[in-house]
Amino acid sequence: MHIEAQSMEEPKRKLARLEELIPNTANELVYDFGRFVVPYLNPELIPLGFVRLCEAAIHDLGHALSGMTGRPIVGRLVGLSPGAYALLRLEVPNIADAIFPKEFAGAVRVLVNTNVGKRHFA
Repeated sequence: MHIEAQSMEEPKRKLARLEELIPNTANELVYDFGRFVVPYLNPELIPLGFVRLCEAAIHDLGHALSGMTGRPIVGRLVGLSPGAYALLRLEVPNIADAIFPKEFAGAVRVLVNTNVGKRHFA
């Protein structure tokens, strides 16, 4: 399956308002994470790129250091338990469903749920 790269303007807007798109989630950190990953989005992105950037963002949060800027990160997403970051990883397909077209989001879900995705989320 080949998915074309997507413009990130609309997904960026949607990430800023995940509360409206994923109401009543059991993991409210998802909303903060959505806003946090906005700068990680490339102008055009493919599904594997989205999986990788989410993993990079989670890695950066776990180490309290931005891999993009080299600057320390502060906020409520920093210094969480490994289990909390694992729960954020599980939300990546739900975030994709909320912000991307169906085909793109489906490809993200497949990647996260297969061995290809697990290599990036390990």
